[in-house]
Amino acid sequence: MGTRGTGRRIDSLSSLAAPAVVVLVVTLVVAGLLMSIAAGSGLVRPTGISTVTGTGTGAHAGIGLDAVATGVSAVLLDVASGAILHEQGASLRLPPASLTKLMTVLIAVEATEAGQASLDDVVTVSPHAASMGGSQVWLEAGERHSLGDLLESMMVASANDSAVAVAEHIAGSEQQFVHIMNTKARELGMGDTHFVNATGLPADSGQPEAYTTARDMATLALEVLRHPKVLEWSRTRSKVFRKQPLFIMETTNPLLRAYPGCDGLKTGHTDAAGYHLIATAVRGSTRLVCVVMHAPSDKARAAQCAGLLDQGFATLQSARLAR
Repeated sequence: MGTRGTGRRIDSLSSLAAPAVVVLVVTLVVAGLLMSIAAGSGLVRPTGISTVTGTGTGAHAGIGLDAVATGVSAVLLDVASGAILHEQGASLRLPPASLTKLMTVLIAVEATEAGQASLDDVVTVSPHAASMGGSQVWLEAGERHSLGDLLESMMVASANDSAVAVAEHIAGSEQQFVHIMNTKARELGMGDTHFVNATGLPADSGQPEAYTTARDMATLALEVLRHPKVLEWSRTRSKVFRKQPLFIMETTNPLLRAYPGCDGLKTGHTDAAGYHLIATAVRGSTRLVCVVMHAPSDKARAAQCAGLLDQGFATLQSARLAR
């Protein structure tokens, strides 16, 4: 779920265990698959997620299965076309952990765009929000912050207390907000996803746990990327959240510092979930999204995601040269 205090400093990618380089031997032959993103024009919304070739856990677009460790769920896709370049265990249901906050931020940002809220709204922190454990910015009951600052702290520091404060501000209660989250998931076609809170923390004792899949998280990531403000927040590496007493937020995403072109998106971790990472990166006119779930460690999720991104960019470049 992240770390307490001022956050941890992230080492360079050279300290991560890199996966073996896989020889790319299959060339994309689907005509018109790669829709270019015009420079500076933002993201092109895909019509949906589609598989380039094959189904199940087979290799797609020449990316071998050994790119990702056994037991890890993964999806790699091209944002412009929505085409899946690799998937492994993509339909396995897992606890979403803090990847949940992507849905929380999506609903809040959509509310501001619809005029139902404003990023400048002043949010008063409730005792319930202040009581959250795990990753947090140490909000106290009665403390007041702008909605925008709370959303940014969710994306940078994975703040659970901020997530609940946001949910209560938008919907009146966290419970009502969760209903909105699940309605939105159904609208997006996330048929293997169910949320139980706004944070991704484990459910209360005796209550059913949340679940999702790597494929559903890829769908959610594509929707989130339609909102530039979220990407702006998620690329932030370090920022002062509070001056008195001083609290500096540190990103939980190691690839922001270690992987060229990476500008988001979200980490997650609980004991039951393992280590999750959704990363997005740009090279030239190509943007990819990589989802890695249930990795054995924070270093493993970063290394495996970086390896898949490398192979995805190489595969798409080879396909362009072959045309």
